[in-house]
Amino acid sequence: MFNRRELTLLRAMYQHGTVTAAAAAAHMTQPAASALLRDLEIRLGFALFSRENRRLQLTSQGRTLIPEVLNALAGIEAVDRLAGDIRQGALARLAVGAVAIAASSLLPAALAGMRERHPSVAVTVRAGTALEIIEMAIDHRIDLGIIIGSPADQTRVASLQLSPLSLYAVMRPDHAWAELSDLTLERVAAAFPIVLAAALPAGRATRQATEGRGLAFRPMIEVAQSSAACALAAQGLGIAIVESLGARYAERQGLLARHLLTLADPVLALVWARDRALSDPARCLQQCLQSQATGQPESLLPSGRHDCA
Repeated sequence: MFNRRELTLLRAMYQHGTVTAAAAAAHMTQPAASALLRDLEIRLGFALFSRENRRLQLTSQGRTLIPEVLNALAGIEAVDRLAGDIRQGALARLAVGAVAIAASSLLPAALAGMRERHPSVAVTVRAGTALEIIEMAIDHRIDLGIIIGSPADQTRVASLQLSPLSLYAVMRPDHAWAELSDLTLERVAAAFPIVLAAALPAGRATRQATEGRGLAFRPMIEVAQSSAACALAAQGLGIAIVESLGARYAERQGLLARHLLTLADPVLALVWARDRALSDPARCLQQCLQSQATGQPESLLPSGRHDCA
């Protein structure tokens, strides 16, 4: 029903919000873009956008459609890149999905290790929620995914636990509690902390751990990403409670991270399609991620793990 030109324009409308800007981004004239949108809405039988304050806003139907539009266009572009790789002699491409904090804290060093052994492999990194990454793996849009949590569908997705997760308190080095050696969840919870939203596995775990100790859950700020929680703590807005990857990111930003407690759930895990064998670069990246997640040098990894050959 959709062609590439229509998908490209819809993505540009989602990103820019005006027909003029979207048309320019999609390399179309404004009248042509307007006509294409009108024809598309007539064909679909519902409105995609409504005008508010001189800008076009997605309707509820449009918001439902956009994620699939983005995925479809990403798939088309991935085919184009692969075809280009084949023309240029680079026959291997590795697509990796990662939750945002893993993409910024864990993945870079692991990719560097993989590229040392497979320098000709082209890499695509895609971000998403854990559920989105699992769907990408099932649909073969990624070779390997890094998630926080465990996939519910074990029939179509294979998974490997990288490491358990812990909760950490993150603060500025000049915070009044920076020198405390006995910082506890009870103390941090009483200080109106910055926390991850309950929609995130680590956010739910934070709330459950707090309330499970009979404490009031009274965050000052809730955010959707660990990196955002760390940024707010860096501005002196309070102490943030994040998971292990967020703590690693925080320390790289010059912040202090203090361990609060180890979680039984969720865990840091890898996922991939059960009906698709991992390539050599994917197996190599898997081993590098295991090394990074455990904090051990690769020479100390337990025997039986895949070699980066």
